[in-house]
Amino acid sequence: MKGKAFIGRIARAAGVSVQAVRYYERLGLLPPAHRTESGYRVYGPETEKRLHFVKRAQTLGFSLDEIREILRLRFEGASPCDCVRTLLQSKLDQVEKQIRELARFRHDLRHTLKLSRKLPRLPHAASSICPLIETIAPAAKHQKISERA
Repeated sequence: MKGKAFIGRIARAAGVSVQAVRYYERLGLLPPAHRTESGYRVYGPETEKRLHFVKRAQTLGFSLDEIREILRLRFEGASPCDCVRTLLQSKLDQVEKQIRELARFRHDLRHTLKLSRKLPRLPHAASSICPLIETIAPAAKHQKISERA
């Protein structure tokens, strides 16, 4: 069993939970573990390296499905680099769009707050919830940022 490790050691070394290792194996991100006669999973050194790769890819915003596709390409003998470049560009485009939307949202919030500070205390009508929101907040801009993306 030289160079082999049980699931707990592999998980600790990669900084993930035992459940994550099992889950990644079920998804095909890791090769199936060898089993001892008593049924314990035993992993080779390549598994730890693969787990580190998965974690690094996740920090770049790759989904588990995207990571599985990258691994599939690599282990079928193809270079996944073109696929990775395309995915990175798509993620960058999405982040740039979200930044623009957040900048517009920040502008709207600053503008509304500035207007609210200039107004005297507004009276509440019986049918009103908050006159500040109902009278000076930008119309049709109350969509949540997460819904805009």
